[in-house]
Amino acid sequence: MFARFLVSLVDFSRRFAALMAGVALALTLALGAYVVKNISINTDINQLLAENLPWRQREKALEVAFPHKIDTIVAVIDAEDPLRADNAAASLAEKLKGMPDKFTFVSRPDALPIFRTSGLLYLSTDELANALDQMTQAQPMLGAIAADPSLRGFLSTIGMMMQGVSAGAVDPAQIERPLKEIAATVRAAVDGKDRALNFRNMMPESNDPFASRELRKYIIAKPVLDYAALAPGEAASAAIRQGAADLGLTPENDVRVRLTGSVPLNDEEFASVAEGAGLSTSLSGILVLALLFMALRSWRIVLPIGLTLLAGLVASTAFATFAVGSLNLISVAFAVMFIGIAVDFGIQFGVRYRDEHQKEPDHAEALRNTARVIAAPLAMAAGATALGFLSFTPTDYRGVSELGLIAGAGMIIAFILNVTLLPALMTLTKPSAENERIGFTRLAPLNFRLAQNRKGLIAVIGAVAALGLAAATFVRFDFDPLNLKDPKTESVSTMFEAMQDPDSDAYAAQILAASEMEARRIAAELEKLPEVDHAMTLRSFVPEDQDEKLAMIADTEAILQPTFALSPQTSPSREENIEAARKTAELIRQASAKLPAAKDLADALDKLAAASPEAFERAQKNLVTPMQAKFAEIKQLLKPRPIAFADLPEELKKDWITADGRWLVEALPKRGPDKNPRDPQMLERFIHAVQKVAPDAGGTPVSIRESGRTIVSAFIHAGLYGFISIALLSAFILRKPKDIILMLTPLVLAGILTLATMALVNMPLNYANIIALPLLFSLGVSYAVYFVFFVRQSRRDFLQSSMARAVLFSAATVLVAFISLSFSSHTGTQGMGEILTISLLYLLLCTFIVLPVLYSSDKKDTVR
Repeated sequence: MFARFLVSLVDFSRRFAALMAGVALALTLALGAYVVKNISINTDINQLLAENLPWRQREKALEVAFPHKIDTIVAVIDAEDPLRADNAAASLAEKLKGMPDKFTFVSRPDALPIFRTSGLLYLSTDELANALDQMTQAQPMLGAIAADPSLRGFLSTIGMMMQGVSAGAVDPAQIERPLKEIAATVRAAVDGKDRALNFRNMMPESNDPFASRELRKYIIAKPVLDYAALAPGEAASAAIRQGAADLGLTPENDVRVRLTGSVPLNDEEFASVAEGAGLSTSLSGILVLALLFMALRSWRIVLPIGLTLLAGLVASTAFATFAVGSLNLISVAFAVMFIGIAVDFGIQFGVRYRDEHQKEPDHAEALRNTARVIAAPLAMAAGATALGFLSFTPTDYRGVSELGLIAGAGMIIAFILNVTLLPALMTLTKPSAENERIGFTRLAPLNFRLAQNRKGLIAVIGAVAALGLAAATFVRFDFDPLNLKDPKTESVSTMFEAMQDPDSDAYAAQILAASEMEARRIAAELEKLPEVDHAMTLRSFVPEDQDEKLAMIADTEAILQPTFALSPQTSPSREENIEAARKTAELIRQASAKLPAAKDLADALDKLAAASPEAFERAQKNLVTPMQAKFAEIKQLLKPRPIAFADLPEELKKDWITADGRWLVEALPKRGPDKNPRDPQMLERFIHAVQKVAPDAGGTPVSIRESGRTIVSAFIHAGLYGFISIALLSAFILRKPKDIILMLTPLVLAGILTLATMALVNMPLNYANIIALPLLFSLGVSYAVYFVFFVRQSRRDFLQSSMARAVLFSAATVLVAFISLSFSSHTGTQGMGEILTISLLYLLLCTFIVLPVLYSSDKKDTVR
């Protein structure tokens, strides 16, 4: 009955071809106008998962409690010396604060006044003792600068050092690094460059992980985002880069400003996805068109298929706009899926029409015969594909759920158009009849060999399936979204670099406690866990052992007090500075036997003595000004105030206490050579341990794990729903259990082989490439359906038939699109393209080899 209805529908479309084409054109234009006016894309990745999930509710609670901490840009400022790094960060932060249209919040967490005045109290007693010892050792140089804050005073200190080296009172090894740094600074002044004295380079070499902090500063900015744009934070990031350029904060001036944080990470990912997309899409489009011509050999068929595809795409996009409103970053991919699968319907109809037209010259009768042959398989392929996609709609993975709804509806739209609009357009273009049989006649011997060796091949297929299934069990899922990002992009490389800081909170678990007492209790219990490095609350910013530390600082301050009390001399003349440079150079040469490395400084001072007045001014700025700043910093640090809880600034409190009085607790995972927080097993152990103490713990590690679980669960459930619904549809249409089982066999086998290959090449499943599985499912069912119905027509010449030609060229067009994805610059898209390509190749192998073998009969298949 359905076949008769479809034949009548195709015949009706043929008889009223012009009317059908006109109506389709009017509808396409109207729907296109609706799409242009109403379509939008929401690039907020936080909307990809259902918000009613328990872990999403906890994540949302943290976001609401501390809104200024989410969707931020982190500007990382690196400079050659601490003073320049601090000044660069301060000037850039002030500039950004003057852009309220771009940023709602700008902060420098490492520059709060409390850290500047009482920073020494946050060191451990051992770290404090070492810092105070370095200050004491620097007393001679500090004293010289205090008494004579000029180039003359600075050089006199070096001269005294050299005299000490000559007399054996100073260990040359202790001053070798400082002299090298001073020589480099003097050479820069002579060469006309601004290079401030870097105190870090003057200190003994250290593996201290905190050493880079003086040379690296951070600015945290919350940008105004435009979610209608592909890169919502692009304008804000551009403003930061332009601001840095305006201030001269560039590598040419030994300052580097890089951007990371959630906003640049996402923006750069979108840009990476889009990069080269136009070229790859154009190339794949040309190749697809070429394949269509190879399959159909007539523009009179290719053009109607292309127009039908375009009309279907517009109609599907209109449905998407109406049904879901804004497309998300996953559902926007429905267009690729629509083209890849819907073109199969057109190729099937077109190739079958060529086959029938070769037998029947009359166009009308050929169309009717095509409809009779293609009605059931095309309807079932469309229905099965639609069910495969629609099975995602009940899942919690909102991104794929909406994609499933749109793509499922698109398959129905494509089927309707291919049995109405396509016959009408083909009637108008009037394809000529074929002169020869359509199909791969040269493959007849292969078809015979497959049937002849049926039993042996079935044994091989069974063995391969068993081995593949065993290997497939070793496939792992990579939950970390950072692994999908391009490590070469600025935001990702900067993020990885910043995460090396032992106090990086990138993978900190977070808990909201109802009160301070509860927060302190949770933190104390977390501190006991072997998986936790340390736990923090706002109370953590009240230093421990303050009395002992204040006494240590007071002792050092007493030692340096005479230095602080010195009155500066009058500024020297240019001649006095020249004389100081020459005298110091001579003293260095006298000591060069014991300190050969100092010769570079002597040579640099000789050049300075003969240089212009501007060079002396630059040397004063590069050598003395940093020393004066360091002098003032030390003087300030040695007069700390005791820190009570009430002294903590409001800017710090709002990072740790909510407006309604709840307290934030953070637990940081253990780090070490064999303890990487990004390792999935270590991350799982860390979360498990923390949630034993605080079941409601959230934060980045919990989000990574739970989002992975949600996505995997969504695909498992969707797979089950799809498998069951397609099996029921197959049972309703095919009726025979054997046909149902054989139809699903190549699909299952291709899935096993794909997973086995991933395990063997150590390619994990992730958020991007897992989407290959439902697409494999949909395509696999479509291809198998055509073979099953071919057999039900009492045909066994599988490989040389027009049906095989249609399936092969249909798969080839999809394969071209998949291969183009594998050349993407985006890591996730590239991986998805690779898996899709592998899975489709296996699917073709199973469809063209396994199905004919399973359907072959030793007695019947004897025709070569």
